[in-house]
Amino acid sequence: MKKCLWMMVLCLVLTIACGGEVFAQAKKEMSFSGTHYFSSTPKAFQLGPGQSITQMEVFGVRVNDSGDGPFHNASVHIVAVAYRSKEYNGYRGYLTWTDKDGDKVIAELLDRPPGASSSPARIIGGTGKYIGWQGTVEYNVENPRSFPEGTIRGLCREHIKLIIPE
Repeated sequence: MKKCLWMMVLCLVLTIACGGEVFAQAKKEMSFSGTHYFSSTPKAFQLGPGQSITQMEVFGVRVNDSGDGPFHNASVHIVAVAYRSKEYNGYRGYLTWTDKDGDKVIAELLDRPPGASSSPARIIGGTGKYIGWQGTVEYNVENPRSFPEGTIRGLCREHIKLIIPE
């Protein structure tokens, strides 16, 4: 009886001492690059000389450089608003990548820091197989050709770093 009690106390002490690390869920890290191709018909609102707010809804498709992996051939949907003035250029948006099964990853698009060469985003949620995924995205937008007035076309080069629960 004493031996059994002693073993139980030892197990309890070991569990507390390990701080749950023994039971922590393993995570996998992954990095990859890709491009999404998009179009939009933004609406600009002039506030005054040199000041405007632009609202846009962007649709497109993304392709990984490797030709496979997460989010390869995913549809892209972005809802965003931008404020532009001589003193400040701000941008906020929410992006979803939807895969062939209908599962989504949601990212928050943030302002480009002054002097930075790319803009940041952070993965804030997901549905289906992407629940619990976390990560960051660094991206650059290019508008390589002219397009009809009132529309934009472009591509967005992305570098993605993920932390995936296993």
